[in-house]
Amino acid sequence: MKFQFTDPATDFSDGLKVIKNYHQSLLQKGEALLLLVDEIKRQGMDEALANRCIDLHCFYFHANRLHHLDEEKALFPLLANHSHLYSGMMDLLTQDHEEIEYDWQLLAQLLGTPEQITDHDELQKLAIEFEKKQREHLVREEEDFLPKIELIVSLTQKQQLGKEMLALRNLRADS
Repeated sequence: MKFQFTDPATDFSDGLKVIKNYHQSLLQKGEALLLLVDEIKRQGMDEALANRCIDLHCFYFHANRLHHLDEEKALFPLLANHSHLYSGMMDLLTQDHEEIEYDWQLLAQLLGTPEQITDHDELQKLAIEFEKKQREHLVREEEDFLPKIELIVSLTQKQQLGKEMLALRNLRADS
């Protein structure tokens, strides 16, 4: 089986839509992660479940990093001097990114090597914690942050954000 990351964003003409596409995809993968962990806990590891572990590892390894780069390297600099409200929101979101990345590193060690998963309770605990923080973060962005940003970002800025996000992917592909 070949594991390959498929970018949730296919259209980079609007950077805010790229972010929303990632949110939707990350939320769906979070549900899939929790279902997978429940299956592993219920029946033990087999080849099909191990493949799903590796597939999710591949997805999260790329998607979380790209999503955080999109925000921290493209969107946040656009908003940097807008107001203290936005600065505070961006600081909180950046802190969330760090916590999510920390939780991901713990979970990644298991998902990336499913044959070494022996403690199903620990796997479940790590997956629930990671998914919970990620979901809360994404919901906060969707409900509190992006609606405010939509009001101040012009169509031209959205297009420029999309170009910057695409450039981030091209830089990563070249390096």
